[in-house]
Amino acid sequence: MIKIFVADDEQIVIDSIKFIIEKNIPNAVLAGSARSGREAVEKINEIRPDIVLMDIRMPGINGIEAIKKIKERHSDIIFIIITAYEYFDYAKDAIALGVYDYLLKPLNKNKIIEVIDKATETITKQRKSIAEELELKEALNRILPHLESEFVYSHFYGKVDDDNIEFYESIFGMPLSYGYIIIGSVNYVDNVAGSIGKQVFYDCFATELKSIVPCLVGPPMLNSIAAYVPVERERNSFEIKNESIEIAERLCARLDERVNLNYRIGIGRPYDIENFTISYDEADRALKVDEEKISHFDDQDLVFARRDVYPFNKEKLLINRVIMGDSAGAVRLFNEIFDWMALNYRGQENKIAAMLGELFIVLKRTASYYMEGDTTYDDAIYSISANDDIQEIKTSMLAWMKTISQNIKARKDTVLNEIIRHVEDFIAQNYNRDITMDDVAREVNMSYHYFSKFFKEQTGRNFVDYLSSLRIQKAEELLADPSRSIKDVCYSVGYNDPNYFSKLFKKYTGKSPSEYRAWLERGTDIRL
Repeated sequence: MIKIFVADDEQIVIDSIKFIIEKNIPNAVLAGSARSGREAVEKINEIRPDIVLMDIRMPGINGIEAIKKIKERHSDIIFIIITAYEYFDYAKDAIALGVYDYLLKPLNKNKIIEVIDKATETITKQRKSIAEELELKEALNRILPHLESEFVYSHFYGKVDDDNIEFYESIFGMPLSYGYIIIGSVNYVDNVAGSIGKQVFYDCFATELKSIVPCLVGPPMLNSIAAYVPVERERNSFEIKNESIEIAERLCARLDERVNLNYRIGIGRPYDIENFTISYDEADRALKVDEEKISHFDDQDLVFARRDVYPFNKEKLLINRVIMGDSAGAVRLFNEIFDWMALNYRGQENKIAAMLGELFIVLKRTASYYMEGDTTYDDAIYSISANDDIQEIKTSMLAWMKTISQNIKARKDTVLNEIIRHVEDFIAQNYNRDITMDDVAREVNMSYHYFSKFFKEQTGRNFVDYLSSLRIQKAEELLADPSRSIKDVCYSVGYNDPNYFSKLFKKYTGKSPSEYRAWLERGTDIRL
């Protein structure tokens, strides 16, 4: 129901408008009236109508001044001014205030109905828009925690394409290109009460940290939970360090009020988002070296300074390159890790051999998931486990990585080819329906965002262009049948608007459907 308010110093005008509303506008009601500007301001503040019909010439505070005062508190109210012709110049001031429309005295019944109907339609659209926006916001609020967990979790394993960082920044409403990791870790507990306490800790960690600083919190893993805290790249590192410790202290103060568990907080240094795992490893190492409740990696510098930190980030990227089938990238990262071992453990070949063996086990375990039943491992396992010559181990591992990466890529290509064939078949069978990319993504159980990228990579075209091209191709075939009208052809290939179909057809073929049919009938090209 639309609430209308009338402000006019003539009671007959108010009564006339009320009568017209009651008899002709069923979805509206006269919620109140006033005979002066001051009275209008006071009543409108209480009634909060949707539409106000305001006479601009009233005693005391005139209509223009009243509108100004009301808009200060109620900017969403629609104002329609009432004026006599001789005072029409005052309407210019009303235009500056964003008045919706005007009515001239003497008032015309049909004009009143027309203006109120138009304003009502505007309000209805606004309400619908607000309702849709709220629904979208609610849906986004439901999905945001999952996106947040996925974002943080995926960065642990280097599986996120940071070319899309702007997409995530817009979703989460914060810059993400530079930041540090803060980890909350609880002691291992093996009972029901302890498990419940851990879950309370994880929930409190996420809730309280978010209330202190904008951040993204990942899912609990083992006995810890981690958050990524974005910071400005230009800030001084010492300032960021002190601020991060202050944040951790405030977090601990709140956690101590709500949980009864032994826990510690570890903090890494800030890095670019692509070096996310470096900060995570630093925060994790700070926890393991120091027994303090809050430990920052920089404060353990004397402990870590004896040798560089093992490049865990490169190890994770190496794993990622292997399972992606990128043999060249895997070889490059392996050589970088090997060079780090050789530099930091110079003269300790047994230590390097052992580290290479551990790295191979990690790689083998990951690759076996993708290459179940493959026997490529056997020779490599023997040559690595039975050897203490690090150069021979290196050669064996490089050969194995190249082979396994190529095998994984070949298997993935086979699977991807099967998927894209299924996609093409599905589109070919349903092109004449109102299908969307979301429909096709659901058919192959992919997310909308991932499918968009996958489809473009596999076909070289985006989905809309591919579908449109197929529909136009089918339309060309149907136009060869003179018994079928152009409108019928339009509907048969999945379009509901013949005008849009004709424009699109000409875009793809250079001819309108009628020109194309004429060309087919004549058997020769025509000059356009």
